[in-house]
Amino acid sequence: MTTDLPGSPRPVLPVAFAKGARLRTPGRTLTEGDFSAIINVTWENGPLHTDGQYMAATSFGRRILGGPCLVAITAGLTSNTMYASWAAAGVDCHAALGLDEVRYLAPVYVGDTITVDIEVTRFEPTPGGSALFGEVQDMLRNQDGTAVLRMRRGYLLKPIEEPA
Repeated sequence: MTTDLPGSPRPVLPVAFAKGARLRTPGRTLTEGDFSAIINVTWENGPLHTDGQYMAATSFGRRILGGPCLVAITAGLTSNTMYASWAAAGVDCHAALGLDEVRYLAPVYVGDTITVDIEVTRFEPTPGGSALFGEVQDMLRNQDGTAVLRMRRGYLLKPIEEPA
């Protein structure tokens, strides 16, 4: 709902998926529970991620979240933003095509608040024209704006069909 009262919040409308579009996810503060859950699901359970005493003696000073966990968190954190952007463009995701150029740039700790900046780098018809290729460049950032992960993702998108 929108109102015209001064100072009242306006809804944030999705940015339509298009080459050059820039999107940003809401932030999420990673809790101890988040760390435990993602570590258990991915089996990324080495001492870097699970042993606080060991990590206290390293240059990190405390446990860090594993890179594969960051990929999964980035995909999850971007899902609502991406689906809203696709819907605003009249398309829906038919298939994820892959991840490329994944780079871990800085550590992530319990208590960090992360967001993802998404840039649409490709949005064009497939050779047969029945679908579209979409590609994004993700930049996962912590609360200080420090880039902690960068990766590219590709999608096969199809126009949303109107109900008959």
